[in-house]
Amino acid sequence: MTDSAEEWPPSPLWTYSLELYSQPEVEIACLALQDDHGLDVNLVLLAAWLARSGRGVEAPLAQALRKRADAYQTEVMQPFRQARRALKRQSMSPLLADLLAERRRCLLAAELDLEHLEQLMLEKLAGTLPGDTSATPATLFARNLAMLYPDRSVPESLLAPFVERLRLPEG
Repeated sequence: MTDSAEEWPPSPLWTYSLELYSQPEVEIACLALQDDHGLDVNLVLLAAWLARSGRGVEAPLAQALRKRADAYQTEVMQPFRQARRALKRQSMSPLLADLLAERRRCLLAAELDLEHLEQLMLEKLAGTLPGDTSATPATLFARNLAMLYPDRSVPESLLAPFVERLRLPEG
């Protein structure tokens, strides 16, 4: 992670994502969506954030977001994540175990920074979408995900923690 928060521009999406992801059931759902269903957690969080603020994603924007996110995940995040996870499987002598654990912590912090960077790119690409007052945030979330992932079927149980949070009053 970077030494200074001042290096990052303000990001309502990142702030929302940190708050949402801090909920244990959301974190578990995010990891399952990523590892078992191939979804980009940042796109899922973006879909929820947009829905929370009453905004829906239409097909052209969804395609642009997905194209950007897929390229970033393939070229940057997946190799980085694979390296970090490979280190977890390494067996080292007790003398080197602490060094290995510290390197993994450093990689995890850098991975979080790379996720932050992706969210900044996605937030900028999403721009300012008009609001949709005719739909609830939960409905908008489902629509946003369907636009972003028209080729995927996601179990309702993995979406439930997001929907539950979208039903809570803002604050």
